[in-house]
Amino acid sequence: MTNISVVKIKADRFIIIDKDTGEVLDDAQGYGYKSVKKAYAAWAYKKRDRSKDSEREAKRRHIRQWLKDHKEFTSELEMYAFDITEGSGDPDEKVDTKLVRKILKKHLLEIDFTPNELLKVWRGKF
Repeated sequence: MTNISVVKIKADRFIIIDKDTGEVLDDAQGYGYKSVKKAYAAWAYKKRDRSKDSEREAKRRHIRQWLKDHKEFTSELEMYAFDITEGSGDPDEKVDTKLVRKILKKHLLEIDFTPNELLKVWRGKF
């Protein structure tokens, strides 16, 4: 693994260099990053373990298909979310894993993924 460092090149721009050799490893296509945090985040993203990307995408597709196959569940979740957002539902209720479990139980459904993963896909954040 390369020993990296983020270095300021202008008043408001940063690049990533190899600490040992001084070689520029990433300079955001010549523009530099706007912050140290953004530079490290970009480096982490570029050097992530891509072998897990296809696994994650397969899970996402599986959950999307499950939601399509279980329209009653999806409709009820959307109804609860609308009521909660509009304030017409139970004031203590939230769109969270507890609600997902409640609806799953009501429809006698079991899932082979977590309620949290289901919520993330439903919200479009997974």
